[in-house]
Amino acid sequence: MPKSQRSWMNASELLKHHPQIARLLRSGRPQLWAPRRRTVAVGAAIGTAISVLPIPAQALLAAFAAIQFNAHLPTAVVLTFIGNPFTMLPILGLAWMLGALCLGQPLAWPAFGLPSGGGEWLGLFQEAGMPLLLGVPLLALISGSLAFGIVLAGWKGMVLYRWRKRRAEGS
Repeated sequence: MPKSQRSWMNASELLKHHPQIARLLRSGRPQLWAPRRRTVAVGAAIGTAISVLPIPAQALLAAFAAIQFNAHLPTAVVLTFIGNPFTMLPILGLAWMLGALCLGQPLAWPAFGLPSGGGEWLGLFQEAGMPLLLGVPLLALISGSLAFGIVLAGWKGMVLYRWRKRRAEGS
């Protein structure tokens, strides 16, 4: 039997009341676990922004950021899995293209072979690395901002839809 959305959102009760995890996560702060419009939006922004970064332990970093910014912890951690081994290459390609556009470089991969000497690595880094170093943080900011806005707009839309539906049923 499929679970409802509310039961999935409240599935964190098991973790919240676990003695070691509760102490670690300071679960006395309900905003970390209760799905509210603002906390879920901030959690979505944190999770999507961190999912773009090519770093290990993204979920752990998202959990610490969610605690720091009083965001919905499950949302922040789950959305870090956008950046998985199957999607990381397209994400980094998009980040590289974004960085290349910002630097005014052509959107063509540099015509280098496999570098063998030190000078060739430096040339490859200057040609391909700089757009990536600029594009990854830019893509993280853009994706986090988009996730924040989409969650806020979607939440408001669902509230309005349910309100209108109840109003229509009552007439």
